[in-house]
Amino acid sequence: MSVPFCRVIGTVKPTRESDIRFEVWLPPRADWNSKFEGVGSGASLGNIQYRALARGVMRGYATVATDNGHQSGDNPFDWSWALGHPPRIVDFGYRAEHTVTLAGKALTRRYYHRAPQHSYFVGCSQGGHHAFMEAERFPEDYDGIVAGAPAYSWTGEMTGQAWNARVLSQTSEVALPPQKLELLYQAVAKACAGVDGLIDDPRQCSFDPAAIECKGTDQGLCLTHEQAAAVSKMYEGPKSSTGAQVYPGLTRGGESAWDRLWSDPKKLGGSGLSFYRFVVSENPEWEPSMLNFDRDPAAAKRKVSDSLDADKPDLSRFAERGGKIIVYHGWSDDMVPSQVSIDYYASVEAQMGTVRLENFFRLFMIPGMGHCGGGPGANIIFRSEQATAVPLSPDRDLLTALEQWVEHGRTPSSFVASRLNKEGAVERTRLVCAYPNVAKYRATGDVNSADNWACSSEPAPHPRHGTTTGPPGKYSQSAGFDF
Repeated sequence: MSVPFCRVIGTVKPTRESDIRFEVWLPPRADWNSKFEGVGSGASLGNIQYRALARGVMRGYATVATDNGHQSGDNPFDWSWALGHPPRIVDFGYRAEHTVTLAGKALTRRYYHRAPQHSYFVGCSQGGHHAFMEAERFPEDYDGIVAGAPAYSWTGEMTGQAWNARVLSQTSEVALPPQKLELLYQAVAKACAGVDGLIDDPRQCSFDPAAIECKGTDQGLCLTHEQAAAVSKMYEGPKSSTGAQVYPGLTRGGESAWDRLWSDPKKLGGSGLSFYRFVVSENPEWEPSMLNFDRDPAAAKRKVSDSLDADKPDLSRFAERGGKIIVYHGWSDDMVPSQVSIDYYASVEAQMGTVRLENFFRLFMIPGMGHCGGGPGANIIFRSEQATAVPLSPDRDLLTALEQWVEHGRTPSSFVASRLNKEGAVERTRLVCAYPNVAKYRATGDVNSADNWACSSEPAPHPRHGTTTGPPGKYSQSAGFDF
């Protein structure tokens, strides 16, 4: 830490079984911006995220973070802590975040002798999930929310991960080697990327992995028939035996980062299998072969949806008190399918109407961004100690954009994402437009500069195979946690 702060360590026990640990970091009184920030975690983690606390304090926020009511150790995907402890599932789902928010605000008032003028929540992945739990259940907690790659339906996301693990476990190699995933990504980008080498909207990409299937006895840089079929099922997402869609599949364009979850035969998947073993079946001896996609996803929803799913479309209470939400989701997300944010946006619009939706909700779908960051495109949307070259302005930093919207009524309609080189300098920028608008190249100037793009209400045309400038090489993975 490069700035001084007061560190408060606490525990909240709303039930006898609860053990919710939290920390509040408080800047010196002279440096406090008079605001409060809650920060989210990732994966199924039960750890306090110190880097997120540090970022809040360095901006002048009184900042709170929680371990979600359990301690994960080194395994961010473990759910064994939930076996025999239903109250802790509720704590993880929503109660921990709410109770530490109340505690954090009380401590803030005590320390500064006045309440914060505004309160904000920032989180991605699991943190995005908790962001919507706050908006749906406790709309008075925060004035504004930035939610990245939210797993609105936790049970759905766990089912998607379990589906992928099951699909791959039925192949001879049981996993997808990183070099083959890179080959797959390059083929997808060649078929579907636009003028800047990024896939603007993967929904318009119908690349078939059979196109790089091995021919004859060649088993080198190609996909076996089993692997190509498995990838197709991962794109499709979990379905019942009658073909009914249970949850969206992985989006085309994020394949090069699939090695985080799908390349190690001994550690296949994220939290999905552990979730089904310890929460749904409550049987430590449960095996993936027992999973029934006609029965178990519905059983999971019946059992824990009320505690874990943040997919209710009625955000009226949050909107009526003036709350604002900004959601960002990478089109190249390698974990939480980008389609879920499109679907949730549509459900809120259907529930509340377009005019009400636009008064408080903005969705930014970012081409070439992976899960919470990373990816081949411009993927930095916050200024931080690792991204000091990103200006602290509302068109480059999403938290600043949220502040301007909440405090001054300046509605964000577009945003500029950045990409940094190894020296930390900005090497490319990309215009991102509020959904459903899209950015279109002006047909002149550097395609890697946001200045040469403009927002349009017309969808970008689907590129033909072989007409792109070609994708960049293998890209870095997200530094954040994931499922």
